Amino acid sequence: MGVTMPAIFELLYKEFCRARLSEMRKQLLLTGKHPKLFLPDDDPAAPDGVDPQQEAELKRTRE
Repeated sequence: MGVTMPAIFELLYKEFCRARLSEMRKQLLLTGKHPKLFLPDDDPAAPDGVDPQQEAELKRTRE
């Protein structure tokens, strides 16, 4: 029984790593298509953090 437990943990760890890599690849693909959704907005023209163009876009999507 001493050998089966490490084998089970190894299998679970490999499966966890595979799933995590899949999530990371998916996130990178999403970031490539829509970088503004994942990157912070560093516009110095909007000191309060709200860009007028972004605010107008939000209003349009809410209507």
